[in-house]
Formats: sequence, C-alpha cells, structure tokens
Amino acid sequence: MFSRSLLTFAISACLIGLAPITPAHALQDSEESVRAEGEPLTINWDDLLPEGEMERIEELYRSAYAMTEMDHFGAPMTQIGTFNVEPALIDELIRMPGFILPLDAQPGGEISEFLLVPYFGACIHTPPPPPNQIVHVVMDEAIFVERLWAPVWVEGILTSERNMNELGNAAYTLNLTFHEPYEY
Repeated sequence: MFSRSLLTFAISACLIGLAPITPAHALQDSEESVRAEGEPLTINWDDLLPEGEMERIEELYRSAYAMTEMDHFGAPMTQIGTFNVEPALIDELIRMPGFILPLDAQPGGEISEFLLVPYFGACIHTPPPPPNQIVHVVMDEAIFVERLWAPVWVEGILTSERNMNELGNAAYTLNLTFHEPYEY
C-alpha cells in the first residue's frame, strides 16, 4: 500500500519517474513535536492536505483520465485538484522542503517570487500538482539560487492567499523568512 506522500506524488507526476523529496514528517502528536517559541513547524506535502482531501484528488484524477487521454507534449495540461487548505497551518511559521519554479528570474540569478513544488519538473510537460500542493513564495528582497534543480528548505508564515498563473495555481502563499539547500 502506498503512503499518502507516494500516492500524492504518483498522481501529480503522472507516473513519469520523478523522485519526490522524502523529509521526516512533523511529529505533531508526540513529545518530540514540542517546539520552542519562534521555531518553525516542520511539515511535508501531505500536511498541506485537509482530512479527506487525498480521496477527493484521487477521484478528480480518475474522472479526468476517464474523459481524456493526457497529452504530455502538446497543449498545456489542465491542473486537477482543489484549493482546500489545512486550516491548522494558516498563519503558522512553517519549514518545508520542495523545488523552486521561478516566476521572475532576474539578471544574476536572483528571484523574488517562485512556486514551491513537491518534485523536480512539476508544471513542465505534465499537469501541475493540485493547487493545494503548490506554495506561492514571496519575499521582501530577492534571493540568489545557485542551482534551481536542487531541492531547498523554506521557512516562513503560511497563508491561504491564492495565486493564479499559467504555470500552476497555488492554494497557499508563504512569506519567506529563510531558505537553505535541502540536505539528504
């Protein structure tokens, strides 16, 4: 049986062989989950899905695949999913891993706005992940990202502000306070 992380990835990536990040889960119900004030809550992509959301997404994918074949090299593919968010995470300081999809590459490799996605290559020749599996990341000052293909950790305040764009609509927005390379 697949874990929710693997199933989410398999649906989102259309089984094209991309590898998701597999960070440690947040330990929300144990003594280890106690965090010092001001420390971010470490989450993974499954944590962004409210209860019952995985089942809704699975049904939407089944319905979409039953009605049409996917075209990986032609017209843009339709994003499938919902904007349902996990209310317990809204306005929380969180830390999560992902891959950067720049929305505004600037000279010198700086970016000031990007989509954080759960796997490398999301939104390119595949349908984007569901909106509640994409995080729109904004910041006060541009950051330099040396290797866009490498995973990162991001920290910041998570909100339910939606972002609509042609690469993939996002159900969440993160106001970035810190980022660093993801260490395996």
